[in-house]
Amino acid sequence: MTRILLRNKLDDCIAAWQKAGFSVLAPVKRHEMSSFGEVRKADEMALDLVLTERTIKDQFFPQTEPLIKYKIGKHQIDSETMTPPEKKRVFFGVRPCDASGLAIDDPLFGWDYKDDYWFGRRENSVIVTIACSQADDFCMCTSVKLSPDSTKGADVMLRPLSDGSGWQVEAMSDRGTALVETISSLLQESSAEAAPVPQVAEKFDVEKVMEWLADKENFESQFWKDIALRCVGCGSCTFLCPTCHCFDIQDEGDTYQGIRRKNWDSCSFALFTMHTSGHNPRNTQSTRWRQRIMHKFNYYQGKFGVNSCTGCGRCTRQCPVDMGITETLQAITNLPR
Repeated sequence: MTRILLRNKLDDCIAAWQKAGFSVLAPVKRHEMSSFGEVRKADEMALDLVLTERTIKDQFFPQTEPLIKYKIGKHQIDSETMTPPEKKRVFFGVRPCDASGLAIDDPLFGWDYKDDYWFGRRENSVIVTIACSQADDFCMCTSVKLSPDSTKGADVMLRPLSDGSGWQVEAMSDRGTALVETISSLLQESSAEAAPVPQVAEKFDVEKVMEWLADKENFESQFWKDIALRCVGCGSCTFLCPTCHCFDIQDEGDTYQGIRRKNWDSCSFALFTMHTSGHNPRNTQSTRWRQRIMHKFNYYQGKFGVNSCTGCGRCTRQCPVDMGITETLQAITNLPR
């Protein structure tokens, strides 16, 4: 027997979490864009999507975020740290690839300096993942050793029932256990079976990719110039990625006052590595594309023991020239050894 949550109890579920002090965020489709947004009723949720166009990462690492507000006086500088408000949040309906992205980025934001903005939001959030019941041609989670029902990064895992009436409920962490307890009266014991997860074919051999990237002789390979010919450097793949985390710090203001902000940046942009001298060590799109692939499947692996890709496929779905990471990794897999 397994505890299940029926779909017709979702409104009561949201109300219970709100009563416990949580805001509830779920997949929504607003202004022709699907993303995670706050909901008050179940009918606001877009749970039938394969994947939201915007990733859940946006809610933990905003595109732009104020860090410090300052005023410059005659004899001193007054500053105020602008920490984000502490809000308890439940993220309902997160896909396994998005939940995995948060777990993959945690070591980075806590590496040599603990990013209180990231971890403040992480510690006040509970991730309720729903195992995938469908996939499309862009999905590639199995290629990076994840799966449509991966529990990586999940506090609660929901598995859709075969008849579509609800979900099996399984707590995966202490936070998840505490959250499930707030709706225990809405759950019921059942022997109903979970629906099978979709079959996602492996599109490349990630071990071969990592082996090829680790060979220093391939760093200057003609392959990079050939594969990157279509790339226009728009950065959409990085901005839609659940794990990309590059940012810039900029001051906005005048002589007397201003705000220091953290803004998203991208290794796809020509200015990303531009030196003040005018020298740019990655002055071609092929070297920038090489950096993106090397970072995700070589550098990050070497530093944190995990690849910086969840296989969500957004980079390929939204690429204006139909490129994305998948094609590059397939090509590397098939290169003669």
